[in-house]
Amino acid sequence: MEMKDILSITGMPGLFSLVSTKNNGMVVKSLEDGKTQFVSSRIHGISSLENISVYLNQEETTELKQVLIQMQKNEDSIPLPDVKAEPGKLKEYFKKIVPDYDEEKVHVSDMKKMVKWYATLKVNNLIPTEEAKSEDINEETIQPSIKEEEEKIEEENKTS
Repeated sequence: MEMKDILSITGMPGLFSLVSTKNNGMVVKSLEDGKTQFVSSRIHGISSLENISVYLNQEETTELKQVLIQMQKNEDSIPLPDVKAEPGKLKEYFKKIVPDYDEEKVHVSDMKKMVKWYATLKVNNLIPTEEAKSEDINEETIQPSIKEEEEKIEEENKTS
């Protein structure tokens, strides 16, 4: 299962896997108890874990996937704190996992969520793995194709 198929739903505890989509919502399955249910997109905010990021200093972000990978890599040397641990212990843990996280924007409640999510994903054997990164698309690679398209359109307009 890919990160895009694992969902966090506002107002509902835990993580869910996407079963199917409907016009007005989604059918999801809880990763904790396996129950399947319909979730209305009009009532709940639905976020794929693939789209969740953690704020870093300097107005940057890192994907949640990268944080989960770091948590897994360091699990033997840096034990996962309890979700109900003191805020100081959670902050200390995250400082070791993501040294440059933005302490003003990443709240203790966010840290608790990430620890819970990690535990749930681990139980279900869904922790993401590092993959070979595909070439990053940047403006330099996009710009020539845009310019070519603009030139084609200009030529067509001139001949018309």
